Amino acid sequence: MKKIIASFVFFSMFVSCTKDLGTLKNISTRDFNPDRNYELAIKQQSFTANSIESCVNLALKAVPNASFLKNTKITSKGKKVTIVTDIWSMTKEKPKKPKKPKKNKNLKLDKFKNPRGKGVKNKPTGFNIKDFKEGMQVSWDDPKFGFGTGMIARISGGTAILEKVEDKYGKQIKPLELPLEILRPEKRRK
Repeated sequence: MKKIIASFVFFSMFVSCTKDLGTLKNISTRDFNPDRNYELAIKQQSFTANSIESCVNLALKAVPNASFLKNTKITSKGKKVTIVTDIWSMTKEKPKKPKKPKKNKNLKLDKFKNPRGKGVKNKPTGFNIKDFKEGMQVSWDDPKFGFGTGMIARISGGTAILEKVEDKYGKQIKPLELPLEILRPEKRRK
């Protein structure tokens, strides 16, 4: 029985000396240039030193033009640190300059522009501004003015002064002055 306990204690002491400190995706002690092209130089190489930084430096010095390490597993045994890592180095070819995107002349995204080339502020509603009259129930849905309903009290120029205004939740709010372009006649409720 003493031999079993002694072997168990010896085994647990041996196992407890090694600690897994973790895994890092990318690590480097040198400058990293994202505009350069890189290639895998060595896969799953092991390095041992007194600190993590010296292990990383050993790994980067092992390959000419080495830039960074990927998928690095770090373990510690006593005062020694061991890393198992993939080493990536710069390719010898120069990076290609990114091409400027070319405009597709057949693509037409400006369907709401008027012939003079100035954009219309709001999408056409299909209603003529002259169709709006005082006392008419209207609604609007606009990014700047929000959503709501109301009754036209007065029309002056290109704006309408609305009374009995409700927001999208049906809550009464104070009278508003809105441009006629964003208004549309409200559908009759049954």
